[in-house]
Amino acid sequence: MSARAVFPLVMALSFSSLTAGHAQAARSDNKYLVEADRAYYQGKIDQSLALYEQAVQFEPANPSALISLGVTYAEKGMYDKAAEKLQRAAELAPKRAEVYVNLSLVYGEKKDNDRAIAFAQKAVVLDGGNSSTHHTLGVAYEGAGQTAKAIEAYKKGIAVDGKNIELLLTLGNLYSRERRLDEAIATYERALEADPKSVFACSNLAYVYQEKGDDAKAVTYLEKATRLAPGDEVAWYDLGQAYTRQNQHDKAIPCYQRALEANPKSYKASLSLAMAYEQKRDLEKSAEYYTKTLSLTDNPRLKEAILKQITRSAE
Repeated sequence: MSARAVFPLVMALSFSSLTAGHAQAARSDNKYLVEADRAYYQGKIDQSLALYEQAVQFEPANPSALISLGVTYAEKGMYDKAAEKLQRAAELAPKRAEVYVNLSLVYGEKKDNDRAIAFAQKAVVLDGGNSSTHHTLGVAYEGAGQTAKAIEAYKKGIAVDGKNIELLLTLGNLYSRERRLDEAIATYERALEADPKSVFACSNLAYVYQEKGDDAKAVTYLEKATRLAPGDEVAWYDLGQAYTRQNQHDKAIPCYQRALEANPKSYKASLSLAMAYEQKRDLEKSAEYYTKTLSLTDNPRLKEAILKQITRSAE
């Protein structure tokens, strides 16, 4: 099964999703801030960054402008600059929890786990009724390898808001990595109850059931994922893989084809199609997709392996 970016330890939170920093400008006379917000929400990040810089120049003591600029720096991977602006915002508005949430995330990215934890703890003190502050603290603990404390923080966040889908998925992911599979299933099922249209919850449930050796359950959840997101390359590819493990190549082939339709550059889907057709002894189709796969990768080792496979299948 291909990995959605959910099982490895990843930043489950985004800077902008947790902050009011990109809220509409409280000061309408700061035209740069208003324009920056507009550009940001239109996805013009570089333009918004330049405008937020102008907004801060126009009002150096405006915490909202500083938070927005800091968040945007962070999203661009400019973590030192992000920390500088967010710390200035904290000096000006020490009671705003979102400042410390974003500082925690920034220092987590900088691998400064002690500061990440300290800032997240401050956010919880200021706004413990917001599940996102607990989520941030859990991420900080997890980054520091303090699994038990991370789980405790995530559970406290879920107690505050039992429908926080991102938080439920994050906890489920941690249970999965810790091989606590039954707890992972229960958490993902709760996430699916909170959001019955969550493709991630379905896919992750399938992954866990696969780990438990229950391929039938895995297929059930992956089929649901493809119904929820018929254009999702990963869902179709994972379903194809599940059928392949069951040697149901006739069912796997259309799944790989749908994955390839969703992403015509997916060498994995193309290669899987070639191998599935080879299993069915349809060597013409197999050769077609092996050849297609060659055009989709620049990896010399993979190209060599494909050429060897073509040679073997033609014998």
